[in-house]
Amino acid sequence: MKSKLEKIRTGLQKHRKELFFFWKYAIFTKLHFWKYDSRKVILFRLDLIGDCTMFTSAASAIREQYKDREVTVVCLSAAMPIFERLGIFDNIISVDFKPHEIDYSKLASLIAKLRKEKYDILLQPQLSKYPLADIMAAAIKCNRRISIETKVGNSREKWIHMVNFLYDEFIPYSRDAVSEFEYYGDFVRGIGNPDYKITRPRLPYKKQNFIEGNYYVMYPGGSLSQKFWPSERFAQLANYIYEQTGLLGVILGVSSEQWVSDRLKAHLKMVVSLNTVDLTGLTSITDVIDIIGNAQFVVSNDTSGVHIACATNTPSVANVGGWFFGRFLPYEIEDLKPEDNIPLVAYAKMPCYYCDWEWEKVGKRNEECLRRLKAGEPSECIYNIEYEQMRILVDQVMKKINLC
Repeated sequence: MKSKLEKIRTGLQKHRKELFFFWKYAIFTKLHFWKYDSRKVILFRLDLIGDCTMFTSAASAIREQYKDREVTVVCLSAAMPIFERLGIFDNIISVDFKPHEIDYSKLASLIAKLRKEKYDILLQPQLSKYPLADIMAAAIKCNRRISIETKVGNSREKWIHMVNFLYDEFIPYSRDAVSEFEYYGDFVRGIGNPDYKITRPRLPYKKQNFIEGNYYVMYPGGSLSQKFWPSERFAQLANYIYEQTGLLGVILGVSSEQWVSDRLKAHLKMVVSLNTVDLTGLTSITDVIDIIGNAQFVVSNDTSGVHIACATNTPSVANVGGWFFGRFLPYEIEDLKPEDNIPLVAYAKMPCYYCDWEWEKVGKRNEECLRRLKAGEPSECIYNIEYEQMRILVDQVMKKINLC
């Protein structure tokens, strides 16, 4: 009971701070009736690495739409290397804290920096944005604020209704849309490019200096353990790939995922283990882009690695669960070229798909999956993806690039 009360109190304190910071700037923003003398554009993309990688083709289209203007992008520090490598924006400003865990002293310093500049247009293309994005949008000195309609998720419905007055224009999203790419397309068309069609994400890559010879990449980890395909099946697949190709395997991931990399290696055959390089926690995002870009192919959970693979046009195979099925994976690309390598995806369709990671919804649909989620185990829709499903897709990739 005490912990529940503490949680409620913490939530109320957080909401009060969000309200204070928003209204501190929003009132004066709407009372400001004269135009700023500026043609600059500022774009907000406060999301994680995978999401920002998926956004790269739309970002390039937005840059092209405002090619005669100075364009600044504001992003999370974690995703900053994505926009740096993309290399199309005049300025990149990073947010050095998580959007759902606002550091208000850092936010105050960041806002002070942002308010030194004046902008003509502010762009908010993030469908499910956090309150942080609205707070910062209120603080920016600009003439016009354009946002895609906000979908309930990272922001509460009451918050969305409260802050909507801040924006001068809302771009509607297709109500029958599922894929994040469709939302990007809606936004780009809405800012003045009616003929725009979403293309494959794109990131340039350079020569990598970690591994000699040919190799493929494995991503056995990810942001949540509930999204991890069982390590023994990953290892079984690695054993198979080595038997078929003799390729060196390279394991990537962040340092907090070392335990799952170790678990995968424990299931490898000796000869495969000797031909596996574990770079977990030893690479930066720019390193990862280059390693993936130079790889033969990638085998991954639903994590940023598979999106980077697509952006560097490296063939990839991924497993995906049902929580947001179709929104991030599988890909829906309107203007897909024959040479484009989009991820091949394995999944196990279940009646409880589209749970949105809401545990109350999961519990009503699938009690066993809820038990798994609470225990930090792979969700049932991930656990039910069989080895043979992934192997068949890997065979397709290896055949396409003439490895078997």
